[in-house]
Amino acid sequence: MTNTETAKILATLAAVYQNFQVNEFTQKVWENLLEDVDYRFALPATKSLIKTCKYVPSIAEIIETSKIEKLLQFERQEELKIESCRNNQLADGNAGVLSSD
Repeated sequence: MTNTETAKILATLAAVYQNFQVNEFTQKVWENLLEDVDYRFALPATKSLIKTCKYVPSIAEIIETSKIEKLLQFERQEELKIESCRNNQLADGNAGVLSSD
């Protein structure tokens, strides 16, 4: 994640958890530890954790949940591909017919 993306995550956490204080040092530490995490997965992971955690999620929890979000997104994409193939087969009248490839 970039510095700006990390700042957005921290600002979200600070807005929800009143005792969570963000300063320059905190931001640098979080930025360094989250640098390999994709923001596309970290943001939904953070939102999910906020909904279930009474206390501020740790960096480890955000990283772990980001990995789960990535897997879930991949799974959804694969399901959409399968559904698209089924719909194409139904439209072509080839439902249930194995290809001879």
